[in-house]
Amino acid sequence: MCIRSQPIDDSLVKKLKLDESETISITDEDIKSQRMGKMFDDIFEIERKQTDNLKRWLRWKWQGVKNLKYYIKYALRNHIKWHKTLCEIRPWEGFSGLLHVMQTHLEDYVQCEEKYGTAAKDYKEMKISSVHATLELLERMNEPDDYYFIRKEEVDKRYPDYKYLITENDRSTSYSGDFIPFGNGWVGMESGKDPREGYFEFVCGKLELVKSPDCFETDRLLNEVKNYHEDTLDAYKQAELASKNDFEALHILMKDNLYSWWD
Repeated sequence: MCIRSQPIDDSLVKKLKLDESETISITDEDIKSQRMGKMFDDIFEIERKQTDNLKRWLRWKWQGVKNLKYYIKYALRNHIKWHKTLCEIRPWEGFSGLLHVMQTHLEDYVQCEEKYGTAAKDYKEMKISSVHATLELLERMNEPDDYYFIRKEEVDKRYPDYKYLITENDRSTSYSGDFIPFGNGWVGMESGKDPREGYFEFVCGKLELVKSPDCFETDRLLNEVKNYHEDTLDAYKQAELASKNDFEALHILMKDNLYSWWD
């Protein structure tokens, strides 16, 4: 059967030996009707999709209304939880600010893992234990100077007579060196390049080397100051090593556990 938009010439029908009953003539009106039908089909399809999208959007909105109380709850909680971090971070404190963020996130993770975690008991305990170890490292690293000050405090306890000698002038105050009070003056070593050492007194407002009232005691105290210096230097080296070890331990913990903490 041949479908055509215009009638076939009678001579062509006879030549092709076609019966007129086998042909269908489609008029211009029929063609127009078909085109309009296709147009309406497209419109109905667009409207259907728009209706589906509207229903989906309404479902999302309704779900948002149902979850509103949880949004409010966690918004308030987060403002309280992060208040300390946000208040303590300053533009020049990128390092300590990063540590505050890490600590807060890990504390949140431990609470959620302990309450909602579904992993096997041994694996769950392992993850929580690794987080606690990380939090201990971050707590120490949060105040880098403490690595040295804690060890320096132990040294100072062994040398209770040790004193800093601070000198003042009209314009500034300066650190003059490390000394131990003795007699009317001080026994110790000056700071800076080519420091002097021995027994000092203030002469006309200046710190000057003078004759000691007891040379043997001066030598003993001077040796004590030197021992103090050695112990202080050793405390500094220990602090540097402890800080380095903590950084390496943090690197290993994060490399081995970072992704497992959030699965």
